[in-house]
This record gives sequence, C-alpha cells and structure tokens, in this order.
Amino acid sequence: MLTSVGDAVPSPGSLLLVMLVLAVLWTRRRPAVPLLPLPPGPHSLPLIGNLLDMPTKDMAPTFLEMSQEHGDIVSLNVLGGTTVVLGSYDAAVALLESRSAHTSDRPRLVMAEIAGVMWEFAVKRYAPTWRSYRRTFHRFFHRGAVQEYYSIHLRECKKLLSALLDAPEDFLAHTHRVIGGSVMNTIYGIDVTGDHNKYVAIAEKGARIFSEITAPGRFIVELLPWLAHIPTWFPGAHFKRIARVWKEDILAVRNVAFDAVVESMAQGRARPCMTHSLMEHSGIGGEANISSCDEEHYRDVTGVAYTYALMAAFFLALAKFPETQRRAQAELDAVVGQDRLPDFSDRDSLPYVNAILKECVRWHSILPLGLPHATTHEEIYDGYRIPAGSVLVPNAWAMAQDPVAYPNPERFMPERFLKNGQLDPDVRDPFKFQFGFGRRMCPGRHFALDSAFLMIASILHVFTIEPPVNDDGSVAIVDPRIPFDSALSRPEPFACRIVPRSLAAEALIRAPSLDNVI
Repeated sequence: MLTSVGDAVPSPGSLLLVMLVLAVLWTRRRPAVPLLPLPPGPHSLPLIGNLLDMPTKDMAPTFLEMSQEHGDIVSLNVLGGTTVVLGSYDAAVALLESRSAHTSDRPRLVMAEIAGVMWEFAVKRYAPTWRSYRRTFHRFFHRGAVQEYYSIHLRECKKLLSALLDAPEDFLAHTHRVIGGSVMNTIYGIDVTGDHNKYVAIAEKGARIFSEITAPGRFIVELLPWLAHIPTWFPGAHFKRIARVWKEDILAVRNVAFDAVVESMAQGRARPCMTHSLMEHSGIGGEANISSCDEEHYRDVTGVAYTYALMAAFFLALAKFPETQRRAQAELDAVVGQDRLPDFSDRDSLPYVNAILKECVRWHSILPLGLPHATTHEEIYDGYRIPAGSVLVPNAWAMAQDPVAYPNPERFMPERFLKNGQLDPDVRDPFKFQFGFGRRMCPGRHFALDSAFLMIASILHVFTIEPPVNDDGSVAIVDPRIPFDSALSRPEPFACRIVPRSLAAEALIRAPSLDNVI
C-alpha cells in the first residue's frame, strides 16, 4: 500500500522535536565561548595549508622575515597541523619556561623513528622516562659537578695549544679532536690520540645525522607520516634509503664507546668516568644497562658538535675583527702574567674574555631554531590560541639578531656585555636562549662553556689570530658561508693565521704539562 503525500508530511510536533534535538547537539558541539584565533601567519591554501611556506633552507632567516611581517608569534597550518614560530625572547620565555609543564614535549620525529634515534635524550617525549634521564644527567653536569672535569679540560687544552703551534693551518681539525677528547674522556674514560680517532669520527657522524633529523620540515615524511610505511623501492622513498644508512651509523654511535667501557671493566682496567659510574650502580651488560647510559651518548653526539661549532665561530670572529683581541690580551697579561697559562681560578677576573665567550654564543647561533617543542595542552598567549599538539619553534637566531637588545647585531662586539669594566647584568645573556628553554634547556651547557672558556682564554694568551694574506701581500677577506639548512649551524671551512705572540709564549706552550694547576 502506497503512502499518501499527507502521511509523509511530518507534524508540527515532530518538526519541533527534531529541531530541539539538533539544537542540543549543536550546543554541545560548539564551545561555550567562541574560539580565539590562531596566531597570524602567511595566507593558507586549501588542503595543504602553508606547506609551500615552510622553508627547507635558510630556515631561521626566513622565519625572521615572517615574524617581521606578522608579529612575535607566527602560526603555519601544515596539512592540518599547527606550527608556531616564536620570534622573540619574551614570547619564548612566556611559553617555553613559564608554561613548561605543558610545552616541554617533543613533536613526533618520524625520521628519528625510522633511523632508530628515539633513544636519544634530546628527542625523547616528555614522560617519566625522560625525567629520569634528566635527573641522571643533572647528577653529572650541574654547575657544581662539572668542576670535577677541570683537569681534563686543562690537559686537552694544552694539547690544543701545542697542535696550533706545530700546524696552525689545521686549527679546525685540532680543535675538533681536542673537544672530542674532553667529552670522550669524561664520559667513557677514553683517551683520544691521533688525528683521526675513531671515537671522535663516530661522534661527528652521529652529530651530523642528529642535525639533519631534527631540522623542522627537512623531510616530507615529517609532514606526511603515513609515508613511513611505503616500501624502500617505492618512488619518493629516498628518505627511507637515507634512514637505512643512518641506522647503521647510529648503532655505532650508541654502542662502540659503550662496548669499550664494558670490555675494560671486564678486564679490570676501566678508568673512572661517567659511564663506568652508571654501570657500577646498575650492573653490567644487557639492553637495560645500555638504556641507562643513553643520555651520555647524546652528550657524546651533540657535545662535541656544539662546542666545536662555538670554537669555529670564535676563530672566524677574531679573523674578521682582529682588533677585538687586543683588549683581551691586555686583560690576560694583567691577570695571568707571562709565566703561566690561564686556568679556571682566573675566570672571575677576566670579564672581557667572558664577554668574548658570550658574544661568540650570540653572534653565531649554533642551534638557530633550537629544538622544537610540542604542547600537551591548549595554551592562550597574547589573545591567541595555540592548540594542543602544536609544534613550537623558538627562533634563537632572531633573538640573537634583535637590534633592540643588541645594537648593530651583525658586528662582533664583546663590549656590549660590559659596563664599567664588568659584565652588565642588564644586557640579555645569550646563554639564556642559545641552549634551549625551560625543562628542555641543555643540561650539558656548563660543561661546554667551561671547555670553550678555557680554550678561548688560553689561545688569546699565547697567540694572535689574524686574517690570511693573499699572494700579493694584501689582507684577504674572511667571509665563509654559514648555512642554516639543518638544526646545527657552523661556518664552512675558512682560513686564518695563528701566530705566537712572542718567544716567551712559545716556550710556555712547550713547557711540561701543568697538571698541578686547577
């Protein structure tokens, strides 16, 4: 029997009931308060959002241009996910320090998962395991604990001075080897010798991989995670072939030095070191014990790379601005004298040398975009909404180039940190943003800065750094490219002259090691 038209027309009561149900559902679906807007940013395209706006090279300068156009915080919608660039120090402190309980997570790093890097301390998610690792790290690297490593820094620094005297043209290689020696000795009790030490080479390779993996948007799989499941032979799966090679290198980073400590302990000839201490505390052998020492591997990988990049910036700055060292050398002569090398007891009496260290850290941002954070809760900042799960990118390079905080930011000017001959506490300290923020601030920063201070003070005390000379006798321009294409930035190779200040300085370098000096 067919239904008549009249039977198909709903009654007014039925319509009212349906409207009430829909109204209730809509009310529950809508927020009680209209959503605040996301931070401003470039115009977003349908479906892909700001995918085409995400830089793959010169990332920090590109993000700075966005901040100059849109404001301190810039949002980009990348295939439905929100990335927020923090272009000012105030915004970074407000979100990454004051609200660190909700902004200390890391975004998912798909390439790190494929390459087997997720055991690294720096990329672990914000969870109880990470907090346990940080407590262990703090035990060995807090401000008071790092004084135990002064003798290692002094010994390795003396090696650097001798190497610079014998072959100054290889200054970057010498510096890299000596920094690697300090780190490997501290963590694994391994004494680095020779120009091509395998442990330092492994750490360097690991650092390069880490820098590539953690660069925002470096690989398409970070934006399209489902691509991780395509086979290696599939068109466009080049990233998987890269990850397969990296995985082998990462295993070497993780295991080679650790296995050397295990072997030396089994033979009863292990030297005191951090890994030895941890293993004695937890027992020897097995995956669990490797995991207990993972944070030390992170120190191995990034500690060498960071301090090396910092010292490369020091040599570059002095070659470009050689007049800077005159005042430092006068200060060193007055405080240290001509009969010994600087040591850590001189540190508080060398404000200009300390200012040079601060300016090196500011002038060249080694981690231009830091490492990305992720929000675990929705945050409201300056009238804008930052959704849970957003990626937060602190543009440390932009903060270092802030002309309000640092007039003439492109110039190397240590005196900007001084007032009446002492460090000026009113000038923003670059140590507060160049080593990360909040609970994710690099716990190894004191170790790195101790090493850099001693090398800078010692080199300036016995050498003068000058730009190279052309064949016609004219002074060459030192202007190497400084790439911003990965997480870690350092100058491309360049030349400079490193000349002993005097015969007395040469004799001081050649003198027997001053192990008694602390």
